[in-house]
Amino acid sequence: MTTSLRTRLGVAFNGLFLGCVIFFAVALAYNHVQLITHEYPLDYNEGGMLVTTQSLVNGENPYSVESQPAHISLYPILTNILVAPLARAFGNTFELHRVFSAVFIIACCAICYYLCRKESGRRTESFVAAALCYAAFLHYSTPVASTNSFGLFLFLAAIAIPWVQGFSTRSLAVSIVLGVLAFYTKQYFVACLGYVALYVFLAESKKRAIYYGLATTCIFIVGLAVVAYTSPYYFEATFFAVGAAYAEYSGNQFVNRQLIEYMQIYLPLLVILASMIVYSRYSQRLRIARAGKNIKSPLFVNLFDLDEPLLRLKPNYIWFCGACSLITFVLILGRNPGNHLTYLFQLISPFFIVGTFAFISDMPKARWPFRILIVLAAYNSYVMLPRDFSVKEEGWRTIRHEISQADDIYASTLVIEEAIARGSPLYISGGTRYFKFAGAQPAFLMKTNEQDRVPAVWERHVKRIQTKIQNKEFDLLLIDKLMSLPKSHLDHAIDTDTLLRANYEMTAVIRLHLMKRFGRGGYLVQIWKPIRAKYGARALQPRQVVCSRGGTHVPSDQVWSATL
Repeated sequence: MTTSLRTRLGVAFNGLFLGCVIFFAVALAYNHVQLITHEYPLDYNEGGMLVTTQSLVNGENPYSVESQPAHISLYPILTNILVAPLARAFGNTFELHRVFSAVFIIACCAICYYLCRKESGRRTESFVAAALCYAAFLHYSTPVASTNSFGLFLFLAAIAIPWVQGFSTRSLAVSIVLGVLAFYTKQYFVACLGYVALYVFLAESKKRAIYYGLATTCIFIVGLAVVAYTSPYYFEATFFAVGAAYAEYSGNQFVNRQLIEYMQIYLPLLVILASMIVYSRYSQRLRIARAGKNIKSPLFVNLFDLDEPLLRLKPNYIWFCGACSLITFVLILGRNPGNHLTYLFQLISPFFIVGTFAFISDMPKARWPFRILIVLAAYNSYVMLPRDFSVKEEGWRTIRHEISQADDIYASTLVIEEAIARGSPLYISGGTRYFKFAGAQPAFLMKTNEQDRVPAVWERHVKRIQTKIQNKEFDLLLIDKLMSLPKSHLDHAIDTDTLLRANYEMTAVIRLHLMKRFGRGGYLVQIWKPIRAKYGARALQPRQVVCSRGGTHVPSDQVWSATL
């Protein structure tokens, strides 16, 4: 093959590869725009984010006793604090929150691009790495109305800035601030501070790592004291409720299942990585053999000099952070049955992808076989995303019509956006059902006033709902299986469901369809309205109500057994 022909083929293949990459990025952007502008909830609990933002818009504290448990937020509210002024100006909608998430998803991709360039990556490889990270961040809960993308941005920034600045004192101080903010955005993103502290201890200076840890601890103590004073139920919501629910539902089986699926998606990149590791080991042994056998390896650790790092050979920072994320996932986060693959894509993908593409840039001779595998990885990353945004709208039209004619609505989180637009008070959030777990705390941390403790607060909430039902103050109740009416744990003589059937009649059961994402499809929602005087107590008996699924008649006491 002549040199000119080889050159022309190289240019053609380069253009083809670049075209595939650009098409991949454009397809991801189009998919993201569809997610943002989707008219309906993307996730069952997405409405809970709007409840917290609405509380702030109304001047309420989601962690005050008055807000418990109706407006409880299981996640810190830094994201909501930033979104609230925008919600006040443009309306509290899913679209606004998703746009906010999108801004920081793009910012996270920019950080990944910069990290890859600094780690010796070429422009093309760095752009592909950023595009693959973009696909990872579009999976499941990161792009929805949530705290995920902003927390991820703070997490990555807290890790990247010290490395870029050579772990200077100023960069470490900035890292502490960003890490603390990440903690007040979503709890597990605080892991970034552990990554930085451990790396500084191992590879920079043991003394500086100790100072870093002490400074972080002091800032946390002061911050938590302020938060505990201003937000009395912050720990109950974000620590005890979350921790107890995690202990209740977590399991090791979820770890292996997610890791296997994750490896299948990134199998082409794993093949590339394995090839590079084998080649690197072979080259290293070859160099040692050529240099002779009398090379003495230095001592591996330095235990006693505090100004020196523990390890004499620095580990690669990107791969070190990836290893820390993998350990965190296997030991803690991966046991959570929720957030399917999200933790892996957030915490591992940025480091795995950046590290792999930096390696590729260092091996130009193997570029074309690797590029074929990269295209396959891009294909896998795209097909894992939902692409069917169609939703059966009949049920939604019915529910929205009912909401438009009511003022005081007990609304499922599925229709929180409509209830907020109507101006109805809000009685449940995505975390209300978990408030009962908040009582699982040490005795010395419980409120001194027994009336402010979790059981008493819950009973007042139950009494409030029961009174409104008994007095027929609700114009409309929209109830789904996951957010059933609250029940008393102390007074079993009065059952909330019995009160509901005595004072309200279920007029229909509507199936609200969601777009086809992992674990989604649709939910049955019961519509309850006050019983008119002429009906008496007839609603206490099982009746025939219309289920929107094909007009099927389902007895009211069997409706939850209907197949979703």
